[in-house]
Amino acid sequence: MGITLLDMLLDAGLINREQFDEALKNRVLYGGKIGTSLIELGYVREDDLARFLSKKLAVPFIDADRLLTIPPEIIRLIPRNIALTYGVIPIHRDKKRLFLVMSDPADLKAIDEISFITGFIINPVTAPEVRLVQALGKYYDYEVDRRYAQIIRRIEEEKPTAKPTTTVPRPAPARMETPYVPASATSNSPTFTKINEDELEEVEIIDHEEWVNRVGHYSIDNVSQTLAKVGDREEIAGILIGYLGQEFERVALFVIRGDAAFGWKGVYRGETIGDFDKLVIPFIDQSVLKTVADGMGYYLGAIPDTPENDLMINAMGGEKPKAALLLPLVVSGRVVMILYVEGGETDLGERFVELHRLLAKAVLAFEILIFREKILML
Repeated sequence: MGITLLDMLLDAGLINREQFDEALKNRVLYGGKIGTSLIELGYVREDDLARFLSKKLAVPFIDADRLLTIPPEIIRLIPRNIALTYGVIPIHRDKKRLFLVMSDPADLKAIDEISFITGFIINPVTAPEVRLVQALGKYYDYEVDRRYAQIIRRIEEEKPTAKPTTTVPRPAPARMETPYVPASATSNSPTFTKINEDELEEVEIIDHEEWVNRVGHYSIDNVSQTLAKVGDREEIAGILIGYLGQEFERVALFVIRGDAAFGWKGVYRGETIGDFDKLVIPFIDQSVLKTVADGMGYYLGAIPDTPENDLMINAMGGEKPKAALLLPLVVSGRVVMILYVEGGETDLGERFVELHRLLAKAVLAFEILIFREKILML
């Protein structure tokens, strides 16, 4: 399952939870990449963001000055329709390799399609979306949105200024009275910089297979995209069970209602658990399900010998595991479901963060359904 840029920045301590939420809200309301919202809100600097993403994805990044001085013969390698369709800028060619600036260097599908169309082996390079849009405007006559123009202008204004001289400065123009035009684009004799591969920001050298795995981890995965479009609760359960059933030996979802846990959906060794929806485990004596529901926290470890736990294991196909991981799904402050997983190729503890993030997405999917129902009822 993929991890988003916001998650990466949050985990690295570069933004806090409040900034995370505000950036997400800004993106939903105004569009664009999440990185643009982070820069627009002043939470991160454009160079810091580019370097961070470059390090995580093991792809080089290019600074704004070099991006805005690409030689015409390099620009001509990518036709306008391809550049605007995929949002890319060519910056360097090395025989059959073409270095492309991409706002999302983890978009493997786009990389493959551009490679097929052009015949080049594509090497992605990262840059902030605002700078990519600026470059598209310069090289491919793309109309720069007013919002991006304002962000670019603010970035330029915030750059360290040169030492003051005796020259009287000109009055500053009104911020949004005129469309933004890059200074280099207005020059009568533009200068272009030939970019060599060794001028790009140095990054960790990894082989192609590892790079594909790494960017796949950081791309927006199919699970997230599907959860964002669900139509009902059955779809949410199907997505969770379908995805996790490929990763773990046994997976189950329990619905928590009143003082009992009810079996909902489950798979064991790739097969659907029969009659699982008929299982009812009352919260009378101790059980791992009751522990998770009462404490609203996770459980990781062996399953104790109790009548309720034995009932649960037997209903899921028998054969008690050495260890299991149970996590609550909390909506509106109460536990409504519990996810059970066991087995798999890696230690369960190492999968905790990923599973916790997956359930957080499932919670949001349920909340989307709730809001959708509210809209229909108004």
